[in-house]
This record gives sequence, C-alpha cells and structure tokens, in this order.
Amino acid sequence: MAELDSIPQKQNIEIETVQLEDSIKQQLEQLNQKQNLLVNDFGQIHIRRKEITEELKNLDEIQEKTEIEFKSVANELKDLLDGLDDKYPQMRINLKDGVIQYQPGSLTRRQVAEQQGRSI
Repeated sequence: MAELDSIPQKQNIEIETVQLEDSIKQQLEQLNQKQNLLVNDFGQIHIRRKEITEELKNLDEIQEKTEIEFKSVANELKDLLDGLDDKYPQMRINLKDGVIQYQPGSLTRRQVAEQQGRSI
C-alpha cells in the first residue's frame, strides 16, 4: 500500500459552467427534435413493413387457393363442354338465349383434334 501513498492525489475537481449561445442552443434543440421525429418515423416504417409482409403472405395464400379453384372450375367447364360436344358436334352456344346450334353427323372437336394429331 505504500506504493499508493506515493501517487499524487488531486483533491479538487474544477468544473466550469458556460452559457450556450442562443443560436447554438436552438440548433441543438432543433436537431434533437428532428432526430426524435426520425426515430418515430423508423418505428412506424418498421411496423408498416411488418403489416405489409403479413398482408402479402395472406394474399399469396388467397392467390394459391384461387388458382387451384380456377383450375378445378376450368376442368369442370371443359368436361361439360366435351360432353355437350359429343352430343352436339361443332356446337355454338348462346347462353343468353339458352340455345345450341350444331352440325348433326359432324366430327366432334375431340375427333378433329385427334385426326390432326395423327396427321402431324
């Protein structure tokens, strides 16, 4: 402990106080306020980004379900039209009037497609 006794000890700590110039004080306050507003903006951006990300996930799920349903409806419509084409070859449907025009004795669209497939 004798070593510590040989280190000079300063007993007084001097602290001075100086009044800031008003322009500097105002500039510090303005910059501090701007910084606080920016921190708030960052928080709002972060929250909104999370909301948008969640919304995009939900939209992806909805889109996937809709695509599956669309394919199912398209297949159902194709099957129905193929069945009608077998019964009414080369048909033209007017949904407004509920009328089918067709060519009795003609090849169905499927038969025409098969013939074209063989000739290629």
